Parts: sequence; C-alpha cells; structure tokens
Amino acid sequence: MYKFSDVEHSDGVTSIILSPLPIWTGYKAADPLNVLTRKNEVFIDIGSGNSKEAFEVLHGAFSMVFIGLFFIYILFVTLIEPQSGFLNINLIIILIGCLLFVFCMCVSYVVIGHIQHGKENMQTRFNRQRREVAWVDNKKQLHLVPWESFKAWVSTASTVGDSVAYRSALFGMGPPAYDDPHGFIGVWRMPCGVELSGIMQWECIRSFMELGPDHIPDVDMSQRDPKLHYQKRQALRIQGEWKSWIKHVIADWFMGRFWAFKFARLFERLESVEVCKDAIEWSKPLPEEQWAKPSAELVELEKKWRKRYKRREKFFDMERRIAEAKAEGRYYTPVNE
Repeated sequence: MYKFSDVEHSDGVTSIILSPLPIWTGYKAADPLNVLTRKNEVFIDIGSGNSKEAFEVLHGAFSMVFIGLFFIYILFVTLIEPQSGFLNINLIIILIGCLLFVFCMCVSYVVIGHIQHGKENMQTRFNRQRREVAWVDNKKQLHLVPWESFKAWVSTASTVGDSVAYRSALFGMGPPAYDDPHGFIGVWRMPCGVELSGIMQWECIRSFMELGPDHIPDVDMSQRDPKLHYQKRQALRIQGEWKSWIKHVIADWFMGRFWAFKFARLFERLESVEVCKDAIEWSKPLPEEQWAKPSAELVELEKKWRKRYKRREKFFDMERRIAEAKAEGRYYTPVNE
C-alpha cells in the first residue's frame, strides 16, 4: 500500500500520495474547492459540488435566453413586420416552443447531471472523535473506514497541443478496498486547478481530524441557508443601502435563487451520509475518554516530517519528491507506457 509522499506515475499522470498516514504537509488549511458543507465539534461533511451554484448558472442562462427571445419578438413586430400588429400568434408559438426546449435542456442537464454526480461522489463524513470516515458507495451502503488508512492524493498531468501546453491538477480521495491494497471501494475526485489547492483542501480535512474544528475555516451558511441569505438582503434595505439592495433583488431573480436553495437542499439530502441510518448513531458525540487516539506510527512519522520542514524543506517539491521516491524504491509505475 502506498504511503505519505510516495509517487505514482501512470499514463502521463504523476500523483503524490497524501494518505494513508495523513501527515501534515506544512501548508495552510483552506477550502479552495468550496466543498465543505457542514462542520461541528464531532464531524465535517465534504460534498460533491455546489448544486446551488450549478442551478444558478443554468437559470441565469435560461433568463438570458428569455430576454433575448423577448427582444427578438419586439424587433420583429416593430421593424420587420409592423403590419402584423403587436400580437403575432405564430411568432409567439415559435418563441414559446424555443423557450420550452431550452428550459427542458437546462432542467435535464442539472437534474440528470447531479443525480449521476451524486451517485459517483456521495457526501463523505469525517468523524474526529472516532477517527473514522463514513463513506457511502453507489449502492447506498455505508462503509466506516479507519481515518489513517483513508487514501488521498493530488495528481498532475501535462497536455501538449499544436500551439498550447498546459498543466492540470486533480485532488482525489477514497477508502481502500478490503481485498486489494491498491484498490478502492470508491473514489471522490475534484479538479483543483493547481496542486497546492488540492493539498490545502486535504489539509483542511487533516487539520480537522488531527487538531480540531478551530483550525479550519467555517462553512459560509449564507450560501446554503435561504433564511440567512434573505436576512442579509433585508438588512441592506433597512440600512438604506438601496444600490446594493437593488443589485441583490435583480441577482436573486435573474439567478433563480428561491428555487436554487430548494434544489440544493433536495440534492444534498439525497447525497447525504445520513441516508444510512447507522451513520446517524455513529455521528453522535462521545465522552472525551472514549475518543480514539493517533497511532504510534503516525506520531513518529509526523515528528520526522516536522523536522524536515524546520530545515525549510517543502512537501510539494515535485522534482525532489520524485528523486527521493526513486532512490528509496517508492516510485511506482503500475501501467507500462
């Protein structure tokens, strides 16, 4: 089984292993991917993506199509065929048909896309008191995985075209398979732009599990709780900040936020760990004397890495990690290229 700082190279993709044995990477804990959906003293939830924002984007696109078709109609009845009068039934039917087609496409894309995405990337819950991870597979079966055996990595791939070359990074994690040291029960993946974003996202999870909730950012509930959102908008009106208030009202209408909140609540409920009843009991707080402790192996390895950081060595130094892994026999190429 791979361990912290091992390197895998397969099909042009280079991956640095962050866990098993989740050691401090030396970087700040952050939520750059905006996937932290719930946080308390016992656990955090990592979601599969922001369904609210996805709905808002497509509702905004639908609103733009609606406005565009409205101006096409005005242009047609005033400039192209003014003799037909303002009420052109045939044109209205055609434009309504176009609008319904776009609406069905948008709804299908959001609903079907999030159902599929939710099956592949269920919400994952990290319980710091038990030092376990609750993973729900695509058959809605619950797996309680030891925290220190949970896998995580950040991958980098370079793509070279005729006139452009670029690098892309992806953060991934998942529970190990029961019968295959290199396999998975399931995999959660998220594009992260650059490698450090993925490392800082993992550091957010690791810091919660090892240090506690005060060491990671809070969840922005105004983006998830409609009551808080509308209270914020009402406060602008009461304070007489009319310009900001009008912007909020227009944005809420244009992006369909009333329905976006309902859509997000529905899908987050469907993708929640709590679809499994056992997870509800498992998530309850324990007396402090029953909290699980880190293993001796993890404690010892963390001490060694902290000494390396004191010598100003950085964890994410791709060339150094690759050279080190090759020298120590920890550079793996499972696929013959």
